[in-house]
Amino acid sequence: MRLFEIAAAVAHPDHTVTIIWSDGVRGVLDCLPIIDRGGWFTPLRDGDYFASTMIVLPDGAGLTWPEEIDYTADFLRQLTFPNGMAGDG
Repeated sequence: MRLFEIAAAVAHPDHTVTIIWSDGVRGVLDCLPIIDRGGWFTPLRDGDYFASTMIVLPDGAGLTWPEEIDYTADFLRQLTFPNGMAGDG
């Protein structure tokens, strides 16, 4: 069962994503540490490609990029707020 849904998300050429969850919480996630793993992530090093190819999954379930790089809304929330937030969970 999903705890969170993404209401809106905007990817930026600096490899950050501004995410607004359906509960109104807003955060900015730096995706560069993930992209720097290389492999399938290598094409995302191009900031314009990173920004232009991100898609919000149906029902706000998460975000996706080409090559089946998918992250759930719950996981993105955890990455954005690694120390948690009051009211989470």
